[in-house]
Amino acid sequence: MLAAGSVGMNEPGGRKRRYRWRGGRRGDGTGGPLGPATVALLGNLKTGKSTLFEALVRGGVKRQQVPGLGAAVTLAPLEAGSFRWLVDLPGVQALDERSEDARLMRWLLARQLLGAAILVIDARRLRRGLALALEIGSFGLPVVVALNMIDEARAQGLRVDVEELSRRLGVPVVEMVAREGRGVRTLRRALSQARPLSRKLELPAGLVKQVDELDRRLGQNAALSPGLRYLAAVRPGVVRRLLRGLLGWRELEKFDSWVEEIHGHMPDAGMQLAEAARQQAADLAAGAELHISGRRSGWLERLGNWMRQPLTGLPFAALVLVLAYLFVGVLGAQVLVDLLEGKLFGQLLLPAFERLLEPLPWPWVRELLVGPFGLVSVGITLALGIVLPVLATFFIAFAVLEDSGYLARLSLLLDRVMRRVGLTGKGVLPVVMGFSCVTMAVLTTRMLDTRKQRLIATLLLVMTIPCAPLLGVMMVALGRLHWTAGVVLALVLTGQFFLVGFLANLLVPGRRPEFIMEVPRLRLPKMRNVLLRSYHNLVWFMREAIPYFLLGTLVMFGLEKIGLLDVIRHLLQPVSVKLLGLPIESADAFLMTLIRREAGAALLVQQLNSGLYDGVQVLVTLVVMTVMLPCINTLLVMLKERGAVVTTVIVLLSIVVAVLEGGLVGWLLRLGGASF
Repeated sequence: MLAAGSVGMNEPGGRKRRYRWRGGRRGDGTGGPLGPATVALLGNLKTGKSTLFEALVRGGVKRQQVPGLGAAVTLAPLEAGSFRWLVDLPGVQALDERSEDARLMRWLLARQLLGAAILVIDARRLRRGLALALEIGSFGLPVVVALNMIDEARAQGLRVDVEELSRRLGVPVVEMVAREGRGVRTLRRALSQARPLSRKLELPAGLVKQVDELDRRLGQNAALSPGLRYLAAVRPGVVRRLLRGLLGWRELEKFDSWVEEIHGHMPDAGMQLAEAARQQAADLAAGAELHISGRRSGWLERLGNWMRQPLTGLPFAALVLVLAYLFVGVLGAQVLVDLLEGKLFGQLLLPAFERLLEPLPWPWVRELLVGPFGLVSVGITLALGIVLPVLATFFIAFAVLEDSGYLARLSLLLDRVMRRVGLTGKGVLPVVMGFSCVTMAVLTTRMLDTRKQRLIATLLLVMTIPCAPLLGVMMVALGRLHWTAGVVLALVLTGQFFLVGFLANLLVPGRRPEFIMEVPRLRLPKMRNVLLRSYHNLVWFMREAIPYFLLGTLVMFGLEKIGLLDVIRHLLQPVSVKLLGLPIESADAFLMTLIRREAGAALLVQQLNSGLYDGVQVLVTLVVMTVMLPCINTLLVMLKERGAVVTTVIVLLSIVVAVLEGGLVGWLLRLGGASF
């Protein structure tokens, strides 16, 4: 890695303040991966950062707390010279926006918790990427530019002169197609040449006077980068929080007095700065961006446009839903589950294992492994025989939709619908991701612009969206019933989605911003990317979930042995039996749900196979499981993202609603004579 360079802000009168990046030296001393050996992926939304992250690392992905912020980042080991860690940061449009993702990026830059960065720029939207690059570059961070999606740019008749762009920026620029792995090795080698941008973001003339006054008050020794100084002119309240720990209390008082004096004198500072960044980015791109004659994929272009129009897009969305059901619900939840759980485990592995354990003189050991709550007969069988095949097909289907660019079109198509529940089309992405993993979806609510939207999205995810493991097990259970049971369950959860969203939008204060989204070009998904991403997601889930399955089974075994299971069943009897109309053994499934929701649903499938439930009881149980409680991981993320008070309210509300809704659904179904 090259030594950290310096940057300056050119100002009238020829003055130039020097500022040096000392990556990782302003942390809190707690250590950890964040520091000089860490590289971050930075850029706008939808530039392929996550795809590039997967191409650069080889496993070992984990979450790391950011010192002093209370947020966490995704990172993994990296082998690139002196750099040892790679951080994948969410995309932003500009550093001064109000989102949680921009707040995280500002904190890492202001506290110098990084050693270098890879600026990922979409080659089709060079000016937009360069505007953000200039803002990031004003912090003096050593960078390398990854010019991604060059294949799509050329298909649209665009070509970028990489050598000229590199000369103008003063840093290495690497052409890439991250989804195909092109340019990854070159990028890895280029990291050793990372250095600060030679082109500086110049303040508009109207803001220079105010920033000059701030410099005069704080002096030349203040720990203010040019990036923090320009942000101070736009968002002084944000910078005030960033400066805690960087400046002494006397300097903070001087900063506060400066804010009080200039408050109201710069009402359009944000617009001035944004326009200056756009203009300077356009100047940078002018000599490097060339228009050439390129071939467009005509039928894909037309199909992509049809997907965005309500008249043609809604039928196409219905077709996608049907195909997804056939692939996940039929192939995964019925064919593969029957093959693995029914034949492999039920007819081959478990009988062989039971014969192997027969000579053991300790009956409790046999019962612990292959009994009614055995680690193998229940824990492993549920995880690998029921959840694994459904989850594998779901992740493949989700990766196809994501890699093709269809999800962005779905966001635009459903924008009007999402506005009914207090969100915009941007909220489609966390909601759709919730069908994969609610925990990760709650984290992605950071991309939403207001606190109101983030709270509404969290409520919808926790109270109405079944994650992929739970959804997969639900499909297995529903596969044992008449097809109308699935229709009724879908109608109940859809109705609850709109009811919860409507009431939350009505009661939660706050504004709803406008929705603007750039739609990527529709493309044929790369099977290598689809399988690789599905594999990583599946391995991550199984590593995380199997211990919980075994823990839940062990807890149930212990409760049964000491006699507490019968006590709990009788304590829950007024709710489970009298109010919900379920068999007394349903308490076992609800207890497993407290540890892992899909574990409880998988136990429900086993109980259903034993003849304990009728169709209505299965439907009621699935409704209660979906609404009642988030899994432990989601609960921990909610505590971190929403706070203890909001999390407690959501959990208590979900329990009450689950019981009341389950009882109402059961009563209505029995009143109508439903049997399934």
